[in-house]
Amino acid sequence: MKALTIRQPWAWSIAAGHKPIENRGWVTPHRGQLAVHSAKQFDDHPEDALRMVRDILRASGTPYPKTFHDALPLAGGGLVLATVDLVDVCTASYDTETVACGCGPWAMPGQAHWRLADARPLGEPVPATGRLGLWDWAPAPTPSGGTAPKETT
Repeated sequence: MKALTIRQPWAWSIAAGHKPIENRGWVTPHRGQLAVHSAKQFDDHPEDALRMVRDILRASGTPYPKTFHDALPLAGGGLVLATVDLVDVCTASYDTETVACGCGPWAMPGQAHWRLADARPLGEPVPATGRLGLWDWAPAPTPSGGTAPKETT
């Protein structure tokens, strides 16, 4: 399965099912299942990022944790948190700051908007080392004969 590393608090917002848009400076032909991996590093502007998440959730009537740490384990870093479906990529405002595309409050001008659906948090987040771009992540056999998620290269 393809995976995407995303900084917090955006990875939490996606894994919790709140954020249906991931902003990227590049497009992908990939459609289908995508693992959401939280980067070990938080957003470069953490106060602004947390304020934006809080404001969007409050405007939609969605409860917000008292502190981000209260959202553990989905608030952790270096973990595969969930899977989502990448259903489309909107490029209407890509490479321009003036075109409004209607992708909602999570969409940033000048970015490709990866449209996500059906967030499915993992029962237990799985430690993994992230990478730039899309990367492969797959279940690994467990001693009991079942499968447990693991990363692949």
